Amino acid sequence: MKDKIAVADRLIICNINNNMARKTTLLVLLLLTFLLQSAAADSGERTRRPVLGIGAKGAVAVADDPLGGSPEFFTPKAQAVGALTALLDIPLFSPLYLGIGFQLHGTTISSLEGGWVYKSHWGGGFRLSAGYGFLLSEPSRPLQLTLGANAGGSFNVDLYTFTTLFFFYPGIFLEPYLELNHSRRKNSSIALVLPIDYYFRRDLEFYGSIGIGAVWRYTLQ
Repeated sequence: MKDKIAVADRLIICNINNNMARKTTLLVLLLLTFLLQSAAADSGERTRRPVLGIGAKGAVAVADDPLGGSPEFFTPKAQAVGALTALLDIPLFSPLYLGIGFQLHGTTISSLEGGWVYKSHWGGGFRLSAGYGFLLSEPSRPLQLTLGANAGGSFNVDLYTFTTLFFFYPGIFLEPYLELNHSRRKNSSIALVLPIDYYFRRDLEFYGSIGIGAVWRYTLQ
């Protein structure tokens, strides 16, 4: 048993995956460059009012097969995830915008089934995205519904709980949302989101999550 615990402890030690980090950064930069060029070429009316937001989400993450371990021993396990995010959306032209986010998140320990676990960890991340939304309802109606999605990359630094082991991992995400806005509160809205994240971690063959959340948004004057 001690040997198995020692092996499991060694398997959760991870290093910075420089190749994945560079590829994720390049992908995000290419996406943003394309959007900026599209915005510069657009001659339509532009909105210049940024939007602040605060969001919270709960999700279920699935971790699988650390460092290519034995599939008979290290099977996939679920972990609960919680996150708080501060957002800044910068409109390019309606309805396209760039998003900047800072996130605090935590992941619980997995089950003890089989005599081993995926350890809990917590940390923060920087998120860079592009978003697009369009109205589902008539502009004259008091209640406005907007359907859209954000997509981008994340850059995260976490700490394994009860250790001094920090690790870095990039990721990509997609967040479809449904935003509700009432004419009485023109500058304020609430959005329901479906966050889908995939992370590039060298110590795991697969690590991704899906959940549900809410975002409060305030349009600056």
